[in-house]
Amino acid sequence: MAHMMGERGGQAHISGDAVSRSDSFDGLLCPPLPGQVPVEPKETSRGLTALGAMEASPVSESSTEKPTERRKREIIRSFLNRLWKAMKSPLRCCCPCSDVDVVEPFVPPPDLEPEPDPEPPSPAPDHSGVKPINESFESLYNVGEMLGSGGFGRVYEGTCKFDGKKVAIKQMLKIDNDRYLHIPGHPKPLVTEVALLLMMRREPVSPFVIHLYEWFEHPQTFTLVMEYPEPCESLRDFIIRNPRLCEPIAQVIVLQALLAVRHCIEHGVFHHDIHAQNFLLNKDTFHLTLIDFGCGQLFSSDGYESDIYIGAPAYCPPEVLNEPCFHAVPTNVWALGVLLYKMVNGCCPFRSRREITQAKITFQNTTLSEECTDLISQCLARDPTKRPTLEQMFQHEWITSDLDWGSSGDSIRL
Repeated sequence: MAHMMGERGGQAHISGDAVSRSDSFDGLLCPPLPGQVPVEPKETSRGLTALGAMEASPVSESSTEKPTERRKREIIRSFLNRLWKAMKSPLRCCCPCSDVDVVEPFVPPPDLEPEPDPEPPSPAPDHSGVKPINESFESLYNVGEMLGSGGFGRVYEGTCKFDGKKVAIKQMLKIDNDRYLHIPGHPKPLVTEVALLLMMRREPVSPFVIHLYEWFEHPQTFTLVMEYPEPCESLRDFIIRNPRLCEPIAQVIVLQALLAVRHCIEHGVFHHDIHAQNFLLNKDTFHLTLIDFGCGQLFSSDGYESDIYIGAPAYCPPEVLNEPCFHAVPTNVWALGVLLYKMVNGCCPFRSRREITQAKITFQNTTLSEECTDLISQCLARDPTKRPTLEQMFQHEWITSDLDWGSSGDSIRL
């Protein structure tokens, strides 16, 4: 099935049996950052996979050290304990008709306004969000090798000059169809990805959502300085290397994805592009991070017109094709269902527009538990009102059950 590049602006156009995207500009790349020596991109990304903005080809890296079964289980068991604590925090109803979109006014720190030209040096930046005023990008960061590139721009590895902290530096060209959003606390609209990442900074922050440290606006580009999770790869690449994941590992991943999506909704953000390429997976701990908010929207309980859908076609819900509007939470739930199906079956559940609109599911993996197939079937209900809410997903038996690990970790290729 055709896939959608993680670009900014434009609309998805779905026709015939294939789902495709217009307004592609793959060849439009940013010039090197100031002070950056041009470096040819590596054929394989070492971690950020261009921050999930592209559906990259499979990465076939060979691991030099395979963790023992005991180490795998200890890591995952410890991580699961932290996940359960996060999951048991007070849950809010996230259905489209709820009042979750009534978000408290968000007033971002004044230090996160885009920075002008350089002024005399000032103290080192504080990565908790407090940033020196009137500092230039060049005075704060060293730019390393390019991690990836595409229609969205380029992503570099970077280092803070003051404390040596590794960061991801995303440079985006300004284009005519950039989308801008008005958010509380800012007198003028901000480019979508910056606006939504600023909203996600409101306390409490989530460990399952990428953190924006600061950003800079230049005449022709935006530069975003973000958290650099490592060692990591895209969830898509992990799934390709490990088709038909065992249920316990799929459960760990889906639970984190749920927490990330819930956090977005509670902060008034509709991510609008939930799919495997937009999650980074730590290869040592299975920690998941949601990235790439360039397709996102402000959450609205009134829904969105179907012709503005710009998410990944393979994760597109039937109502986008059949109805005049769609809603944030049922769309996210559908995407999570597609993601879970893909993890445990090794392929996407639907291959064409017709299959999406019919929403008939055939499970390729006949060894799946009844609880797992039930959750997938509920999430992929053709009628969006029949799908579970995020809270109901958290309470589903497959999510809450203590799955038997057995030798589950033995076959995982890290």
